[in-house]
Amino acid sequence: MALLPPAPSSGAPYVGLLATCPEPETATRQEIVQAMRGHGAYSITSTTTSTRFGAEALLAIVRARRRMSPRDTQLLIRQSDWFAAHLEVAGVDSLAMSAAARAALEHNQDALVDFGPGVVQGVVEGPAPRTALDVTLFWPDSGDSPDGFSYRDTLSVPRLEVYDARIVRFKLLEYDDMLVFDRITGISVKPFGFLSAVFAVLGRPDLRQTRIAVATDEWQVVRGQVKVFAGLSKTGTATIDPEGRGHEGVPTGREDLKALARRLGARLDLRYGPPSCQAQLRIRAADACRWVMGSQGTCIGQ
Repeated sequence: MALLPPAPSSGAPYVGLLATCPEPETATRQEIVQAMRGHGAYSITSTTTSTRFGAEALLAIVRARRRMSPRDTQLLIRQSDWFAAHLEVAGVDSLAMSAAARAALEHNQDALVDFGPGVVQGVVEGPAPRTALDVTLFWPDSGDSPDGFSYRDTLSVPRLEVYDARIVRFKLLEYDDMLVFDRITGISVKPFGFLSAVFAVLGRPDLRQTRIAVATDEWQVVRGQVKVFAGLSKTGTATIDPEGRGHEGVPTGREDLKALARRLGARLDLRYGPPSCQAQLRIRAADACRWVMGSQGTCIGQ
């Protein structure tokens, strides 16, 4: 794969990466299918459940890869294979897929997954995760590729318009009792409905962290944190039933869900390692594409 030349600020280190950074292995479609088949008894075609479904599939792919090839620390997952595997496992046609899944396919949003020992370098507060992944979502650069895309999730609580930048990055942490998406960059959200009055003033806040816990009957408790402006963030909790319907807060009488919500509030603070060279290449390639497009009206494709 031919990568972009550096933007003016990238300098010689970018050129060095081109020469020394090994290409990652690509996950096969069958690997993805096998990982997705392990999902629980909940809707896997809803936007509201797509975060959990995707995280669990990624973790299953990594566990299988570690058994198959213990020296591997990185995988590339093609969106075309991911979407086709999702269709096969769900047993539906593309029109029945979630808005999030269709938007990712339309823009060929691939995933680079790093799972080496350097993803987490230390734990400052709280327990160490069982598994830690460094995930980069991106799509190939071309002359007419947008800097981002958006879709509207009408089933979530609150209803959301979600914006993905060309480069999305996050750490996926697996604990015994929850999944954590930490240090998220490149995703912004605009709520509608009961939070719209707040965010109409503050604009489209950046998503910073999401935590998910699952009850024995497949109800999910989701705790999200957004950065509304420098130095100020807001945190909210919602629940998702197995059919993929979102609910504000915790339903009355569900003490088990209230207990999960309390656990999601635990203090966690981890130190992470730097991005891999392949992640850096994709970040710098996107920056170079923006520079070329801005100065010359074109973008050198991959």
